[in-house]
Amino acid sequence: MKINASLVKLSAACLLLGVAGCKQEHLNGVKSNPAVKVYLPDSEKPNGLVDVMAGSSLKVDSTASTVNFSIPVYRGGESNFETLTVDVSADNSAIAGLVTAGTLPANTVVLDPADYTLDAKDTVMLNNNIMKGSITPKIKIASLNKYGGKIAALGIKIANSSKQEVNADMSKAIIYFNVEDLIDAITPKTNLIDNTKWQIYHRGDGVTFKVNTDGSVLATGGNWGQQGIVQAVEVRANKKYKIDMNVAGSGATDCWFEVYVGQGVPSEASDYADGGTRIALNTWNGCGKSPFNALLSSLSCAGTGNVVSFPTTGTAYVLIRSGGSTLGTTGIKMTNIDFRRVN
Repeated sequence: MKINASLVKLSAACLLLGVAGCKQEHLNGVKSNPAVKVYLPDSEKPNGLVDVMAGSSLKVDSTASTVNFSIPVYRGGESNFETLTVDVSADNSAIAGLVTAGTLPANTVVLDPADYTLDAKDTVMLNNNIMKGSITPKIKIASLNKYGGKIAALGIKIANSSKQEVNADMSKAIIYFNVEDLIDAITPKTNLIDNTKWQIYHRGDGVTFKVNTDGSVLATGGNWGQQGIVQAVEVRANKKYKIDMNVAGSGATDCWFEVYVGQGVPSEASDYADGGTRIALNTWNGCGKSPFNALLSSLSCAGTGNVVSFPTTGTAYVLIRSGGSTLGTTGIKMTNIDFRRVN
């Protein structure tokens, strides 16, 4: 790091003379000569690249539905601490060359201007003997899925300081991030089931599914009919999700109760089979015949298990169906139906 000679002299003078009120700015990073210039400290990094996921500047604005990053702006020098402003703009001119050179991954894409906001000016002011400002790119959360599997990049440039000039050699930086990692960081692992969005999956008479206002679902009947419920959920590629629920009943006879989660679109014209049965009661296999009240995953005696993943990002369907001779005198009641990402 280059040390500004005049700053050293000022520090020595303050020590020797004991002059009250001597102030100096804490200079961080490489400084130009003369030192009284405005600059981006991140420009010191190789090629000005800033992996924003590696720092601690990420903040989620739930009201605006944006992910915000902080890019510091400093002013060098040791005197004349007047507040100033600089123009801020996007400058992506170097990104393609960095991709070609292999410095940035081949799957790097430039953020579309429609998918972020960037204030046109930033204010730099004195705070704790540091002249500092902060540029805040705001990435729209709703736009992130379009960049799935990519590295997103955005170049930042400062110019036209209202006071001291901008250091032209330290006026640019490029932020970049793995989109999947960012989505992971900001997406809470909450239940994706919305109890108001169940639709009846009708495959025949004899069995009735009723969705109650408290979120529970009751399946009753039999007579070798079948019925079910289904709802769409949005999932991400190659992530694990878990489906489970509590089921209670008096005991069924010649009955199946099955849970599916697949990306095939359900049709009432045929039995749903995409992805196969996940968890199930099946009286022929030995579960569901006697009274029960527990998590379906603990009772299940059919299916491949309640943890699933998908090859592509998009819509999946949670489908629960039951049928057979009789679902029991009290039917089968489902509560706390839960489908969420687990990694």
